[in-house]
Amino acid sequence: MVAEKITQCMKPHGEEGFETISNMNENHKEISEFAFECVNVGNNDKILDIGCGGGVNIEKFLKLTKNNVDGLDYSEVSVKASIEQNRKAVENGRCNVIQADVSDMPIDDESYDLVSAFETIYFWPDIKNTFKEVSRIIKPDGQFMIAQGTDGNHPDDEKWLAEVEGMSVYTAPELEEYLLDAGFKSVESYVKENDYILVVIAQK
Repeated sequence: MVAEKITQCMKPHGEEGFETISNMNENHKEISEFAFECVNVGNNDKILDIGCGGGVNIEKFLKLTKNNVDGLDYSEVSVKASIEQNRKAVENGRCNVIQADVSDMPIDDESYDLVSAFETIYFWPDIKNTFKEVSRIIKPDGQFMIAQGTDGNHPDDEKWLAEVEGMSVYTAPELEEYLLDAGFKSVESYVKENDYILVVIAQK
């Protein structure tokens, strides 16, 4: 049952997928709030949220920049939910949400000033090369922000890893190593006080 729920989190699908997205929007609030405290968003930053889920973080970013905020997710249900959540921005041409795989994105080189990934890299395949793919679409001096509910030391990590095939959790030092190897020039990590929430921001 737990594995079933995690599978839905990996790729929301069917009728249950919409319920999963609604729960994720609620359950990830604290992670999102901390991440937005850590990152500096420029007034004209063009932004992409990878694994955009229900689109609530797209909505937050739209309030911080005058530029476009786009979304990408490999779940059809998530793409639909994100579009619905940001219907006005989509209609005004400020938001485009596409269905695609993060490991092979149909996006031009150096397209975005900021790329974000909230509670999603656990499920990314071949993390080293996937980070290189993310680096490819970020402009020079741009940022890649990762936000997750565990810094790799959460008491429940081992349980999730045992129950969910293909899931991985990473510590801040591990992420820093992978990000520097992917071509980013600096990496900063932030852990929420008295919690396990981790935000990592890499600059290209």
